[in-house]
Amino acid sequence: MTPMIQHRLEDNVTFLLNQLIASHDRRIRPNYGGKLIPFVLIIQIVVVTGLKGPPTIVNVTAHITTISAISEVSMDYTIDLYLRQFWCDPRLSFVSYDQNSLTIGIDVVKNIWTPDTFFPNEKKSYFHEATTHNSFLRIDKKGNVLRSIRLTVTANCPMNLHKFPLDIQICALEIESYGYSDRDIIYHWHQGTDSVTIDEKVHLAHFSIGEHFHVERVISLSTGNYSRLSTYFTFKRNIGFYLIQIYLPSSLIVVISWVSFWLNRDATQARVAIGVTTVLTMTTLMTSTNASLPKEIGNGMNKLKWTIMGKEERQIDRQRSGMGLQQACHLDDGHLHRQMTA
Repeated sequence: MTPMIQHRLEDNVTFLLNQLIASHDRRIRPNYGGKLIPFVLIIQIVVVTGLKGPPTIVNVTAHITTISAISEVSMDYTIDLYLRQFWCDPRLSFVSYDQNSLTIGIDVVKNIWTPDTFFPNEKKSYFHEATTHNSFLRIDKKGNVLRSIRLTVTANCPMNLHKFPLDIQICALEIESYGYSDRDIIYHWHQGTDSVTIDEKVHLAHFSIGEHFHVERVISLSTGNYSRLSTYFTFKRNIGFYLIQIYLPSSLIVVISWVSFWLNRDATQARVAIGVTTVLTMTTLMTSTNASLPKEIGNGMNKLKWTIMGKEERQIDRQRSGMGLQQACHLDDGHLHRQMTA
């Protein structure tokens, strides 16, 4: 391509962008259907007439690149994702023989209407800006718009821990318009059941990622009815960690405590040392387990805690019964010895 032709194409794209932005009102959604009629009484007044047009259809897809920080204490999880939104804005359609689509950056996006999408169950989120703002907007000749953004979201995830650590948790990510009701914007999953994908390299230390499913619904709030998309992720807890770190050590400690039954009945210090050591070790295990769980546990939520406590109680009972039995045997032997020497 010669420099002259290239310069001509650049001029055409610049002219095209300027025309689109100049004739575009970012304050009004597509297909609003209003008509502006200015007239003058004492001052110029703009009256909007005509019926509101059909709602703008916004199709959504998401690609999850990272899932991290699933916390039972704060009841939330964190994901990194590419969020892509598709809609049609006839005001942005154009005629060009050398351009099928236009891709623009964040500076120009500020001059174009975009959906006010947010996450209702979000705790915090942020855009990625290294080395530049990770977003773009693409427009084709028919006015079809694609907006792609990369962001990190920490979302609320209420968990039922009654079966911990054999539990399965379901966490949701919800998408909705903040200000536009379902009369203005309706959200749809763009590719049905394949609208949300998870990178095959995503793995979690304490959970296995199961199936995920999607829901489209309309919710009723005090300010109106709103279109909402929900995707649900299934996380199955890996019990291997708890078997190795808690169940197996606590079971071995209980078995070790049985050694006191084979010690000589006169070895009081050794028997007491074994009993105290095992009880303290079990208490440490229970304390470390509590540190990784919510502070408020009700209705037998944490079966693991009760398992460790039960083993500790049984261990103390065995120690007491064993020492009592040996003390009784010792008294009987002394009584028999006195009878024989009498």
